[in-house]
Amino acid sequence: MEEKNTQAVTDASSVREGRQVDDVDNAYEFAKQHQVNLTAEDDKRILRKIDRNLLPLMIITYTLNFMDKNALSYSANFGLTTDNHLIGNQYSWASGSVFYLAYMVSQPIVARLIVRFPIGRVVALATMLWGAVLMTTAASRSFASLMTIRAILGCLESCINPAFIVISAQWWTREEQPLRISYWYLGNALGQVCGGLLGYGIASIKYANVPNWSWFFLIFGAVTIIYGGFMLYYLPDSPMNARWLSDKDRALAIERVRSNRTGVENHVWKWSQFKECILDIQCWILVATFFLDDIPAGGVASFGSIVVKGFGFSTLYSTLLLVPLGVIQAICILFGGFMTRRFKNIRTWLIAGCQIPALIGAVLLYTLPRENKRGLLGSYYVVQTHGIVGTLTMSLVASNFAGYTKKTTASAMMYVSFCVGQVVAPQLFIPSEEPGYKSAFLAAFVCFALCILFTIALRFHLIWENKRRDSMSTAEGGASSVGNEFLDLTDKQQKDIFRYVL
Repeated sequence: MEEKNTQAVTDASSVREGRQVDDVDNAYEFAKQHQVNLTAEDDKRILRKIDRNLLPLMIITYTLNFMDKNALSYSANFGLTTDNHLIGNQYSWASGSVFYLAYMVSQPIVARLIVRFPIGRVVALATMLWGAVLMTTAASRSFASLMTIRAILGCLESCINPAFIVISAQWWTREEQPLRISYWYLGNALGQVCGGLLGYGIASIKYANVPNWSWFFLIFGAVTIIYGGFMLYYLPDSPMNARWLSDKDRALAIERVRSNRTGVENHVWKWSQFKECILDIQCWILVATFFLDDIPAGGVASFGSIVVKGFGFSTLYSTLLLVPLGVIQAICILFGGFMTRRFKNIRTWLIAGCQIPALIGAVLLYTLPRENKRGLLGSYYVVQTHGIVGTLTMSLVASNFAGYTKKTTASAMMYVSFCVGQVVAPQLFIPSEEPGYKSAFLAAFVCFALCILFTIALRFHLIWENKRRDSMSTAEGGASSVGNEFLDLTDKQQKDIFRYVL
């Protein structure tokens, strides 16, 4: 369904009179039919139910998402490049560039799918399909077949991140979102740990008819297919159809997020919200920040085991040494999540602050002599402190962008920038610079520095915008958007009441 052309103003009274039906979030009618009073005790009880039933699904999905797309990196040192006859920078293209080019091209389609179809079904079906495609990698024996498989895999995995941002906004309040996004983003860290440990074990499998590297794809893919089938049954599309909530609890879950003013579910694509998102300076600053952060992250994902092996460690041991990368990332992500819970409007300061140790680590990787393998390894671990950026920038999208189409578009734009960063990153690992990869670590240093500047600029822009809205609201005699919480309005259409988090 497309947005209807109309100039009428949407408000609570117009909805009651039957006008502007497309502008009504699905939660509006549900809340009207199931009027409930949310007590503090109910609030805590429903939050516990949501955390207990939804968060584990999101964490496991994100863990599998990370492990599956990085299975190529785990298998690189065990004969994959030889059996697929990869030469020059072909591994760079297959490992990251083509995957994220497909990921990027898919984002406009993903944005439409998330709006038009039930989001839980989209996520579950995509998970099952990418697991099946991943298993076919074991049959690849050429650069062309590997590129084709990786491109299809990129298309299928591309829906998870934008969908999870929307799901986070559906279920948790703006104050709760950073910590919950941190929890499901822990899947990256868990994937790093589990991938390293499983990789160490899988590499020890000896079977004459199947190469060692093939087992990564066969085992990871099979697990993903089975899990996707479970999600198809258990993952809800919104609070309105969660099978683990009663009708009353569903109404209470919706009531919890009323104050977000960012919507729950609306299956009408609105071009006006799309245009507003494209012209929103906040969105572009977040896009630039995400892009800059993902150039260093993309290098770790595609070349992690190769870089560590280049420090002077054995093939098998270098796989095991990837485990601390995940542990460090997990600690940083949890630290960021708990800090946002403890202190108000600290997200942008955390994004900027975590870049400082990462920047120092990149400088050391660029300058330390190759003989100092422990110093190089330690510096490589320090760089991982920037992992907090992903969770906090995504939480800003979930909290600061209202309107279902606008939020979905902003999420897609974020992951287009993510893809561009992941495409660029492997190309900075120039084969002639192996094992030092000077260009890659110099680029990481520059990206961390620019990320700090963009984040500080975003903070002061949001402070200025909030103060401007306060002045406007005072001049107009206070807030007037009462009863509009579940109308599908954007943050710019709610200037009298909507304030941005920092």
